[in-house]
Order: sequence, then C-alpha cells, then structure tokens
Amino acid sequence: MEKNLHQMDTPSLPMVSSNLKIKTAWLYYVEGMTQEQIAEKLGVSRVKVMRTLAACTEEGIVVTTINRQAAAQIALERALESRWGLSAAVVVPTPSSEEHLETALGHAVAQYLGAQMANGMTLAIGGGATLYTSLKFIERRKLESGCVVALVGSLPHARWINPSIVAARVAEIYGIDSYQITAPVVVNDPRLRDALWAQPTLKEVRDKAARADIALLTVGGLTPNATIFRHGIVSADLIKPLKAKGAVANILCHFVDAEGRLVDHPVNSQVMAMDLDIVARIPNVVIAAGGAEKIEAIRAALKVVSASVLITDSETAKALTAETE
Repeated sequence: MEKNLHQMDTPSLPMVSSNLKIKTAWLYYVEGMTQEQIAEKLGVSRVKVMRTLAACTEEGIVVTTINRQAAAQIALERALESRWGLSAAVVVPTPSSEEHLETALGHAVAQYLGAQMANGMTLAIGGGATLYTSLKFIERRKLESGCVVALVGSLPHARWINPSIVAARVAEIYGIDSYQITAPVVVNDPRLRDALWAQPTLKEVRDKAARADIALLTVGGLTPNATIFRHGIVSADLIKPLKAKGAVANILCHFVDAEGRLVDHPVNSQVMAMDLDIVARIPNVVIAAGGAEKIEAIRAALKVVSASVLITDSETAKALTAETE
C-alpha cells in the first residue's frame, strides 16, 4: 500500500523486532544485506551491527543456520513486512491459552515503547485490553519533554476499560503531560459531536494528535467478546446492524468495512475519537492486535491507517501472510 505524503516526508523510526539481535543476523546471513544497509534500517552504527553479528556467532545463534524456532519467528516478521508494506513487524509466540494473548502482546508493546520513546516525542494512543495490559510492563523513566495524547474520549463510570486511562498512565510513567478528549466516547447527536470538536481545548488536542510522532492503537472485531461491546462502550445490539452495513472492525470506536472504509451507520457520526484520516497521516502508526477473531479486523485496519508497525502473535501472522486477495 502506498504511504501518504505526510508519512513520506517524515523518516520512519528504526526497525523493531521480537528479537533484534536475531533479526540482524537474519538480514545479514539470510537476506544478504550489507552491514551498511542493516545499520541504516536499524538506525544504528555499522560498528554496532558488526558487534551484534559477532555476538551472534559467539553465543551460538549463528552456526551454519539460525536457531530454527527463532528463525521461524523472524521469517514471519519479514513475511508480514513484505506482504503489508510495513517498516517492521514484531511477532510473539502464540500462547497455549488464548487468555494469555493480551499479556504477551502487552509485553511486546511495552518493549516497543521502551525502545522508541525519547525526549520531545508526542505519542498518540488509543485504549483497549492489550494497551492497558502493557502498562504493567513499561519501564518507568523520566523524559525531559514530550506528551501523550488520547485518541478516544472517556467513560463517565468505568475502571480499566475507560479508553483515556491508557494515555494518562503512559504519560505518568514517562513523567510528561497528557492531553485528553474530555467528552464521552459516544454522544447522542452528531451536532453535539461537531460542537464539542469546535471547542478550543479539544481543537488543541486534535492538533497535537495530528502532529504526533507515533500513533499506537489496537483493533477489535464485530463479536460480543470485543471489549467495546463486552463492556458496553457501544451497545452489543448494534453488532447485527453494523454487520449488515458491512462492518468487520472497530478502530478507535469507528466501524469500518473490509476495505477500511467507514460504514454508513449513525454511530460513526456520534463517536468522540480522533478521525481515522488524521491518524493515518501520523508518520509511524503502530497496531497491536492478535487472535483468530481479529484477523479480518486487523487486515481492514492495516488498509485504513497504512500502518508502519504491526505487533501480533505467530498464528495470526501466519493467517495474515497466507491470505490472498
């Protein structure tokens, strides 16, 4: 998929991986990249690449082949990157029990933020179980500047499922400011939604999101188990009519079809969340999602926001690379 002009003007962040050392070895020994090419792709010096390759040999990661299990994981990352035009993919092993999937993905999200967050950065972030789970794994450190911007409004009465909680907590972990959409996730009249976005304070939040360096979000399907329906953020009674309109995914509480287009349903004009076209123009969009129920939803999300990075599990990765359209 072609990147938009805003994304093309802004350099992508360095490549990430579930295991960057092994990915370095893969790029060099399997794909035949030069050390200079790898250094540019990873955003490090050539000396760093040389030392990593030497360490791979000393530690037995590279003998005549790369460790089979690790190689399979990196092969999936590279297949995803090629299939979906990603700057990077991070694939974690699919847990034996589905109940542990959010924890595995949340840990990978925390590692990504730890590697990428730096002074002066603006992170725009959604909500959901996977991103909330990442909070317990993010290493606390103080940044001198920067901010975190919530991409979704708030719930008047909720605990962890409140979408705005993630932004506030991540900002607190890094000791930087957070900006919130101080309005309900869903309002009852599109005219009210427009009036709220016209408020100077919310216009400021929208402007900051549009200038973000990274957008981090997850994606949900159209099933009763999806967080948005299971916890009543949007009524589960809407699942059937939304499906009738062609919806296959919700992204930041917006409902889209298989091609990533907003479906023609009133709820899409009542959601207090950042517009998807604004998010799509952020130079580094990261999607963290996995599981059999989300495969169609993830595919739609990859189309609508032209993601740079996908964090997912191995079984989901296999499905996403095996599909032909």
